[in-house]
Formats: sequence, C-alpha cells, structure tokens
Amino acid sequence: MKRIILLILIIHTGIVSFGQGVQFAETDLEGALAMAQEQNKHVFIDFYTNWCAPCKMMDKQVFPQQNVGKYFNSKFISLKVNAEKEGVELAKKYGIKAYPTFVILDKTGAMKHIFAGGILDGDKFIATVDNAFDPQKAFGSLKSRVDAGEKSIALQATYLQALMNTHTENPEPEVEAFYNSLSKEEKIRKETVFIYEFFAPFGSEKAKFFEENRAQFRQIANTSKIDSILRSKYENHMGTITKGYTQDVTMDEIKKTEKHVYALGIKELKSLPVMIAGAKLQLTQEGKEQFLKTVEETIPSLTDNEKDIMLYQTIPGLKKLLSESDKQHLLTLVSNEDVKGYIKRSIN
Repeated sequence: MKRIILLILIIHTGIVSFGQGVQFAETDLEGALAMAQEQNKHVFIDFYTNWCAPCKMMDKQVFPQQNVGKYFNSKFISLKVNAEKEGVELAKKYGIKAYPTFVILDKTGAMKHIFAGGILDGDKFIATVDNAFDPQKAFGSLKSRVDAGEKSIALQATYLQALMNTHTENPEPEVEAFYNSLSKEEKIRKETVFIYEFFAPFGSEKAKFFEENRAQFRQIANTSKIDSILRSKYENHMGTITKGYTQDVTMDEIKKTEKHVYALGIKELKSLPVMIAGAKLQLTQEGKEQFLKTVEETIPSLTDNEKDIMLYQTIPGLKKLLSESDKQHLLTLVSNEDVKGYIKRSIN
C-alpha cells in the first residue's frame, strides 16, 4: 500500500527528487513557468548531457545535499534538460555550448542569470546561483544595462567577466575593444585585473604592461592575486617547454627567464621552481636528480590541487627522461585519483 501511495504522489506531482535535496519537476519549460507563476518562484534550468562528467558529479554530490535542496526548493521550480535530446532547441535559444550550464529565469521567462561549470561545494554553488538576485552580479541585468548604453569601467568589467562565465560566446573581441578604449591610467585598475589574468598570454603586450606596472597593481589589488597571475604565466611557459611543446628555446634563454622571474618580487613561487627545473631537464636531458630534489622541496608549500596540477604537467612531459621507479614514486604523491589515472594512461 505504501508503494502505491508513493507512486501516486510521484505521478501527481511530477517531481524527481534527489533525496532531501533538489526537487526537479518532470515537465517542460512552459509547465515550469506555469508552476513558477502559481507559486511565485523563479525557474532554474540545469542543461546537461549524458556524457558530461561534471554533470554527473553535480547529480551525485551537490543536488542531493539537504542545504542545497532547502535553498532551491524554496525559491525555484527546478528543471533538468538534456541539451542533446529533448532540449536541443532550448539549448540553442540560450546559446548553450558548455556543460553543465545553469540558467535562471524569472516567473515571466525573462533570463536573470546564466553560468557554466560544475561547482562541487554546495555552499559555493548556492552563492553563485544567488547572484541571480543581485543586479550588480546577475548576467541578465548587467547585459541590459550595457545594451542600454551604460559605459562605466566597473560595469563593463563586471559584465565581461559574467559573459566569460556563460561560455555562450567568445568574449575576447569585446574584451579587446574595452581594453583599447582605456587610457594608460585606466588600464591600471582593480577592475581590469581579470584582463591580464585571462587575456594576456605570455610575452604579449598586455602581459608586459602588467609586469612593468606590477608595483601599482599590487597597491590597488590583493598582492597575492597579482603574484599568482605573474607566477602562472611563467609556470605555463615553462610547462610548455617541460612537455616538449616548445622547441625553439635555448638554455641561455631559460636561465635569463629564471633570473628575471626571481627579480619580480613574487613572494610565493609555488611550483615555478619545479617547472623551471623540468624545462631545463627537457631541453638538455640532464639534471634529473636536481629536478626530483626540487619536487620534494616544493611539495610542502603546495595545496593538494596545486601539487596535482604540477605533477599532471611534469610526469607525462618528462616520461622518457624518468626511470620507472621515478615515475612510480611521483605517482604516489598525486592526491586525486582521477588525475593519477590520467597520468598513468599518459605514461603507459
């Protein structure tokens, strides 16, 4: 009897529930909007695909959380849409190109917010979704203001970062136009830091400008953030050499770059010394012991994620120069099993 009653309730309500977590309505967008108007709620759409690993992780780790369910069920009619099956046309309507992508609509169907990418911390996911109710952060309201002609630096910078997070289009042309509209003084602002982080590749004019004016950026923004941007550019550059992707570089150039990096005043070098040692090893095929020693010396200063990224880059890149015992030892230092699995497949 209990089974029959439960089945009747499920059929009647049209709800797929993740335990005590988020309740997803088994309906289409039109039905969800009707429910939203009736219950005075917004609509939350989770665009997913069958092959999307982060989507499955959200289903397994985030949506079943009680605190996530409490937040969502009180504010939204939630809808799951397979972007490659029943939701093809709906995905096209919102320009969905990455998965998962989350869209928040008001009860009339107007788009409030959109962002892509799984967030496995329930509280952080809630905070990101809650941006839909902040006109200073919600993509829909930001776009409306920009389209209406507002041109303040703060607004344009915030809008472009929100556009980046949608993954619905390439933001680079708009970022470039925005950057070129700024004076030298305006380019050195807290609001423009994201440009140097995401749109200033190593050796570019923007990267050089950021580096030359690092003292001013450190004064107006978080010093550790500025150092992180500077460090990551050199880590990535040395990483391409370590992985054997860059052939047209000499040992003298690496030594010159190394000396230059140490003169930048970066307080925490993190994995950069390892990437430099790896680049030297790749280029000369000498210095393996120094590389391994640098790894051991560096690891205590890294988080598990930073350590795994470092090993993810170096072990496959240097696999021909490391012995089997070297590789096996380095693998024991990897924390994340998925990363470890990728490295194993790359070196076998």
